Amino acid sequence: MVELVFWCLTGSCGLAVILGLRKPSGYLEFPTLVAAVFLGWVVPQLWQVRQGVTFVESEYFVTLNLFTLACFLSIHLGWNWGVGVARRGSPSFQLRAPSYKGLLRIGFAISAVAWAMQIGMGMRPLDELNMTQWSGPLTIMYFVFNVKVIALFLSIYLAIKYRSTASYVLLASAVALYIPLILIYFRRRAMVEMFTCLVLALWFARRVIVPRIFIVFGMPVGALVIFGVGALRSIASETGEWKMPTLAQIRAIDFWSLTPFATEHATPELTNALYLVRLADQWSFHTFGAGSWNRIIFQYVPAQLVGADLKNWLMFDLGVAERLYNQLYYAGSTGATSTAMGDAYLEFGFFGVIFFVAMAYVMGRWWARASRGDVWAATFYASGLAPALIMPTAYAFYFFNVMILYGGVICGARYFLGSPVTGRPVIGSGVNAASRVQRAKRPSGYAGRGATVP
Repeated sequence: MVELVFWCLTGSCGLAVILGLRKPSGYLEFPTLVAAVFLGWVVPQLWQVRQGVTFVESEYFVTLNLFTLACFLSIHLGWNWGVGVARRGSPSFQLRAPSYKGLLRIGFAISAVAWAMQIGMGMRPLDELNMTQWSGPLTIMYFVFNVKVIALFLSIYLAIKYRSTASYVLLASAVALYIPLILIYFRRRAMVEMFTCLVLALWFARRVIVPRIFIVFGMPVGALVIFGVGALRSIASETGEWKMPTLAQIRAIDFWSLTPFATEHATPELTNALYLVRLADQWSFHTFGAGSWNRIIFQYVPAQLVGADLKNWLMFDLGVAERLYNQLYYAGSTGATSTAMGDAYLEFGFFGVIFFVAMAYVMGRWWARASRGDVWAATFYASGLAPALIMPTAYAFYFFNVMILYGGVICGARYFLGSPVTGRPVIGSGVNAASRVQRAKRPSGYAGRGATVP
């Protein structure tokens, strides 16, 4: 049974990648990219975990595989639902084009906030920065620092579309924030954000397609890098000071040996998920949304302002780690996540697929609106794509937790800084509205490429 479900999951992921890459812009769509994440990160771990599953755990491993397959399929359900709703649109939808100056002003403001957080973190004591787990003001600054992805997308978009000096300055400011994160600290999220913002900006600004051959060969390379990040970081920090590794040091790493196909030690996340499923089923323990509530409180209620006692009072005492240890004699590896699959199942059982449906629905709506010319939908989609792709590797509420910050910053920047629209808004929906905008800009007598003038 477990082999059948496992190969169904593998086949579904592979088919989704193939069908997505057949479309010109399919590699930009969330279902295609998340299928690559499942194929390159989830499936290999499940394959290795299966090798060591005992008879007692086999029942729960089947459940984990079934639920993982259900989560993957529910992503497509939510995506198609969201795209369909957005394409039908509302008769009163107004296709407005934000002005270049308004976008530039917002991009600089958000970039300034990110730089302020970067400088603030750099001024903290070195012993605090070197701690395994940050706390206090450092966690707040790092969380707000994540708005850099909004500035990155806007800067690339404006530089490609308008090619002005100011947009190039904004681009340099945003990229400078990412260079150390990618080349020295090897942050997975920064790598994903740089890739997604670049390819999305090329598409939304100029309809430029990256050759799919690069995407096809880049996926397995990306998977190897993701599993080898730990080795890269150890090289960068081996002298006590972080510095960029040399090419010789990077070539010396045996990346294949760090994948789940070569070692069982590369599967802590899906092992955590297996034990969460077992805890939920064997002991009839579900958190029913309390875990997601705790993550919101932990992220958005600063103990420095309200006090630790009030913050702890607002959170539910679930004791998941203690239950795993006391009831199943299991203690997870330090730094390993619960994964969205394990976390969602612990929350609501098989009804936990609602997290994946809701997330894909939101992304589908943004994609459809962005594809017909809505710059702000494109900004939301670009900033949300990395959290959406990372969500399976993190926890079930991860996407929504991050998008509360991004949504608040984008909406707040638009409200306070303003983004005047250019031209007169066009009433309509879908592609027809966008085509009327283009026809309004054409000179009299224009018939289009390849058309015949009567």
